Amino acid sequence: MTTAQATDVAERFLEALSHRDFDALAATFAENGRLRGLVPSALREEEGGEAIAARFRLWFGDVEDFELVGSGTSPLADIVRLYWRVRHSDPEAGLTTVEQTAYAEVDGDRFAWMNLVCSGHRPVGG
Repeated sequence: MTTAQATDVAERFLEALSHRDFDALAATFAENGRLRGLVPSALREEEGGEAIAARFRLWFGDVEDFELVGSGTSPLADIVRLYWRVRHSDPEAGLTTVEQTAYAEVDGDRFAWMNLVCSGHRPVGG
């Protein structure tokens, strides 16, 4: 993996997420790509681009007023670090923000695996 390859895959992932284009998000993962996500309620594990995209769709697909308010990438030795912050409306909690940070290995032009941790839904303002 080159730094350029890792950055390209990471940027394609963030672009897909920003538009909630879950088909494009799935395409950033290898056929047998893996996701391990530590969220406040549990550890979530998925395998394969479609299953991983379905997990992101569950997290972000139906929320109202979705906005990617911050994101970035940086290489770290042989992996890439990504982070993103999403703001959206929750019918019960009002305006919330969620931040996720991930580390991923790129194989060719796709993620082989991604491990992420999530802040959970945090209230905005207040």
